[in-house]
Amino acid sequence: REPGTGNWLLQGPGYIDWKEGRRGLLWLHGIRDATVVEDVEELCNSKDDHALAYFYFTFSDSEKQNLENMLLSIIGQLPKRPSELGLPAAVVDLYNSTGAIGKSANTKALKDVLSHIIKGFKKTFIILDALDEFPKAMRGGLLSWIGELRADHNQGSLSVLVTSRPEGDIIGSLGLLDPFAISLQSSTIDPDIRAYILNSLAKKDGLKEFSQEIKSEIEETLVSGSQGMFRWVDCLLRILEECITPKSVRDTLKELPEDLDSIYVRILDTIPKKQKEYIRRAMNWLVFSAEPLTLGQLAEVVGIQYDVDKYSEDSENRVDT
Repeated sequence: REPGTGNWLLQGPGYIDWKEGRRGLLWLHGIRDATVVEDVEELCNSKDDHALAYFYFTFSDSEKQNLENMLLSIIGQLPKRPSELGLPAAVVDLYNSTGAIGKSANTKALKDVLSHIIKGFKKTFIILDALDEFPKAMRGGLLSWIGELRADHNQGSLSVLVTSRPEGDIIGSLGLLDPFAISLQSSTIDPDIRAYILNSLAKKDGLKEFSQEIKSEIEETLVSGSQGMFRWVDCLLRILEECITPKSVRDTLKELPEDLDSIYVRILDTIPKKQKEYIRRAMNWLVFSAEPLTLGQLAEVVGIQYDVDKYSEDSENRVDT
């Protein structure tokens, strides 16, 4: 995040009340903003008795349109307490009663386990991003669960953040829970995005040598097309850094991907064939690791040869970081 951006939100009284436990539910409606996630993550990383879980709903992945999968993801993200030598007892008990005998845990059991884990922390933050991308026909169950969660835990120990578009059923259900609502519109975030673009154009090696005319075209095109998405802008600036002529910059600006998924596909398509296996391994480890990996750990594990019986510490297999 660009220093100084997002302060209008992070320093606002509504957000501060939510973060410090005087408000249990914060609803950001309109466009998405990762500023809050980064701020809460920084807080939780500095306190052993604080925990954060995040879930992003999306139309493009059916696995992320399921209440049980969401509960499993949140349970998996909440770290074990420092005093615990292994998995939380509630998780072990659930496994012994279901997974160990080949059964799937039902929704109620998962809700109970999550509630038990939350009570083990002084403060838990749960962020549910893009709730409007959860199927509308099943959304009632999800919204009811948010209400149950709020009723089971006091707002000092649990803070829930929901982001979504302001759709009717969401407005009605969340309205009953007395949320602090903040509307995020492009006009609110555009000044922060413009500041980030200008700073990048002034400092990044691949961009700062362009003429002021080209820089102005980049600035205006990215601001107008961003729809408030910092990540979209950041990815495109990285792509533009690879352009070596004004014509290549203008050609890129004429063919901007409409959304983040399109940008990610474009980036993945440019990966050299010989590196794709390492990228696939890295993605698998990042997705399924029980805890965040350092760059050094990731470099170590992606070099593991799976077709040999014995692990080798030979530095030639290690990916250079």
